[in-house]
Amino acid sequence: MKPSTTPISAQDSTVAPAFDEVGLHYDRLTGMSPGYAGQLLSSARLLTGALSRRPGPGEEPLQVADLGCGSGASTRALLTALTESGCRFRIEGVDGSAGMLEAARAKDWPESVTFSRTLAEELPDEGPRYDAILAAYLLRNVPDRDAFLRHAWQSLRPGGVLVVHDYGVAGRPLDAAAWTALSWGVIIPSAAIVTRRRPSLFTYLWRSVLEFDSDEQLQDRLTRAGFEDVGLRPVPGWQRGMVRAVWGRRP
Repeated sequence: MKPSTTPISAQDSTVAPAFDEVGLHYDRLTGMSPGYAGQLLSSARLLTGALSRRPGPGEEPLQVADLGCGSGASTRALLTALTESGCRFRIEGVDGSAGMLEAARAKDWPESVTFSRTLAEELPDEGPRYDAILAAYLLRNVPDRDAFLRHAWQSLRPGGVLVVHDYGVAGRPLDAAAWTALSWGVIIPSAAIVTRRRPSLFTYLWRSVLEFDSDEQLQDRLTRAGFEDVGLRPVPGWQRGMVRAVWGRRP
């Protein structure tokens, strides 16, 4: 597949095709980031700890969505955390990239995990059906973030929880400088070597993180969408100050 020479923007539909180009390499790339899986697991455990419904025998399993599931790393984190919780559950992994979903589906999953291809901004309006939603590294790439959050709110059952796991350095010059050094010193050259493609997706990653919401802006965004009990926690480990989990609950 010939790599795109068009600059990637979260304001158009070029993000998902760009992920198609690196889908089969994505696990190798994220595996080069120490703590990546552990950070996702931390946010997945945050989600399970905030569940308002814990079904017993004979009750409907938890319905959990992994929006922007990518190659399945966040799905695996959810699977681990939900198994630890002892609850019966179903996980629906959703992503707009065919290449990323191909990588996800190639892995071994129990019957409680399914995948479907849909862009976040084109999710069907089927009313409240989820007990929880994890959106890892997704919101930053959505053209209309407020519309997406309103839809996520509507998709949650009363008491349902949303956890947004993503980068965020706005308003902190030292963290922004560290992110730029990491991007151009490690991420972008490593991506070029591993994928043997022009690393437009990863230059987009660098730029999109710098332009994404500050901690306060992201929490305000959830509040405006109707979420309550909104909170924020930096991820543990060496990327503390670069990655955070923000959560909210539908009343």
